[in-house]
Amino acid sequence: MPRAGPACLTCREKCRKCDRARPKCQRCISKGLVCGGYPEQFRFCGIASRGKWKGARIPVSTQRPRNAADQVNMEQVIHQQQASGTINAAPTPPEEAYPPPRSDKSHADTQEMSSEIAEILRLPETETLLTHYDEAICPHQISEIGNESDNPYRLYILPLARKQIGLLNAVLGLSALHLGQLTGNQTMHEVTAVEYRMKAIRALSEEIRRSQASTLLEDEQDAVLAIIQILLLHDIAESGISTHGIHITGAMSVCKRLLIAEGLSGHRQRAVFFLGNLAWLDIIRAFAGPERLCFSQDIRELVACASENTFEMVNGCPREVFLIIGGILEKSKEHTLGWLTWDEYQIAMLVAKHKLYSWDSKEKIYPSTDSRWLAVAEAFRYACILHILRLLDESRSAKSPEIQDCVARILDATSTISSDCPLIELLILPLFMAGADCLAPHSRYYILSRFKEIEGRSEIRNPVPRDLLEKVWAARAAQLPDEEKNISWTSFTHCPGIARQHDYLII
Repeated sequence: MPRAGPACLTCREKCRKCDRARPKCQRCISKGLVCGGYPEQFRFCGIASRGKWKGARIPVSTQRPRNAADQVNMEQVIHQQQASGTINAAPTPPEEAYPPPRSDKSHADTQEMSSEIAEILRLPETETLLTHYDEAICPHQISEIGNESDNPYRLYILPLARKQIGLLNAVLGLSALHLGQLTGNQTMHEVTAVEYRMKAIRALSEEIRRSQASTLLEDEQDAVLAIIQILLLHDIAESGISTHGIHITGAMSVCKRLLIAEGLSGHRQRAVFFLGNLAWLDIIRAFAGPERLCFSQDIRELVACASENTFEMVNGCPREVFLIIGGILEKSKEHTLGWLTWDEYQIAMLVAKHKLYSWDSKEKIYPSTDSRWLAVAEAFRYACILHILRLLDESRSAKSPEIQDCVARILDATSTISSDCPLIELLILPLFMAGADCLAPHSRYYILSRFKEIEGRSEIRNPVPRDLLEKVWAARAAQLPDEEKNISWTSFTHCPGIARQHDYLII
């Protein structure tokens, strides 16, 4: 059912479900509270060309018009950030990989910061973008409870963004990018979104620097983790590539201090939620190269134990499979660095493969009774087995019966999930892994069709999975008829000449 409009301001601040009664929320009245009223609906001009916003008009911004010089200056800042030698240097501490704060204003001046947040929240553009994030982006970040009030992207991020300016700018940047792409507003997604993103990165830089010298408050710690996740979602929606992989590394820096200071327990569910998602994104980037792995197996075990079913709802991969593949990627990293002999590495791989083959998906507990969760688990299980086979022998022919069996099992599992089921949005990685080794034209057509269905549902197009597969398929087509050497998709994710490789976020 369509939502009846945004919640009242009081219910939003208290993170509870609103009955959206007019002119005042009855839940507020029944509790003796003053209802803060409802935000004005934004008006549109210009016509959206696709998606669920098709036919809608582009929101009017009350900010000053941005001239060509403003845009050139912003592009120069971004270029300098990407070309900076300090960003590219491998030994640079994570916090130094971010651009320096724009001013010397003390972070301790909370009153001034609160005034700045209040000023931003009063802007009509802010309400437009927060509403878009709430109603168009949040529901697609988590399955089953996507449009409910207990969606953690609503429950955790929106209230925290109204208190932490860095997170507020990150959310506004992601929303501006998404809304600008949907409506065809080039200025919104190429200028407005970038301005907010740069402000968020500066705030993140300052918070990470502060965390090196002192312990951040709980809201500040969680805001850092949330900013990083939102920036990664921005990367996914824009290009699918996170430049130089600095964001997840920065998260690891804060995470270590959080664990040293107090550890993680059930009362820090917000932090556990963010860390679980970031740990999974760390594994995703390590699929392209195990040396990119940043989180330790201890942290993965910690978040797997402390996480609720929201881990699977957001990421799809069952936590047991997440731990197995995380452990083997860590072993692969150790072997790459010369810390593990080939024999030790091979034994660890074979043990992990056996664990995955013997893992009984039918005996596990899933977020709901929907039987299609079993298909999601199977797809991820065989995607991870397939990756282990490739770690053991990257050159092994794709015609290998064991490899083709994994491909078939992934495609069979995903075929049971229809395009109108929200679980389909979790399956990009398994579909991609099957696509990298599938040989039949009809299988390739099926995978691209499923990608298109996912893009249609989420209204986010991550170009990386499709682009990488097309490169693999083109390279295979160029091989001689009797040539069976594998074409690895990971060979297309390495950029010679840079110390820290980019993160390819196949999600």
